[in-house]
Amino acid sequence: MKRAYFIYLLIFSFFTSNIYVHATDNTQTDIPPFEKPYLEIGFKSVEEALKECEIHNQRELHLPIKLPPVQFTHHLGRCIKDKNNHNDELNIEYLHEAHGEYHYMIDIRPIEQRMDFENSKKYKKIYKLSDDSHAIYFTTKRILYGGGSMFNGGFNILVFEKSGWQYRLSIDSRLENQVTADILVQIAESVISD
Repeated sequence: MKRAYFIYLLIFSFFTSNIYVHATDNTQTDIPPFEKPYLEIGFKSVEEALKECEIHNQRELHLPIKLPPVQFTHHLGRCIKDKNNHNDELNIEYLHEAHGEYHYMIDIRPIEQRMDFENSKKYKKIYKLSDDSHAIYFTTKRILYGGGSMFNGGFNILVFEKSGWQYRLSIDSRLENQVTADILVQIAESVISD
């Protein structure tokens, strides 16, 4: 539930920051308005966040080499370090400043702190990866009603494990025709393991 709340908070901050950009003049500041809400909650460069998580978890972490075939204007990361070592996680967000639906996330946590998706009641599909491991694909997609109109909300998610890490690849469900489950599997296969 906390995870869903966080995702909705990020989506809300994305839309409100986008409105702010268009409602103000174009004066320069040190931090552009689009990135500001992300930086305020601990996001930084992907490279910095990756290094921070590797040091915290005392092991190497590999990112997928491939990205979805969608254009992004920003990529940010943060390392969440739980003081009790129950919810350590690297969060990476790929965003497009002008297109809110161009939203892709990579969340990686130590295998010892994995989230259990296998026992979820959500419909899921299992994919076999080339290393004989498996990946679980599911969606949080639903129809949302707001302001008298209807729109899709949620994410299509692929979960898999490699080299002592659990990976979650999430893409905005409005892009499901551009970024299919098969493309997410190809991205998962691009993680180079030890």
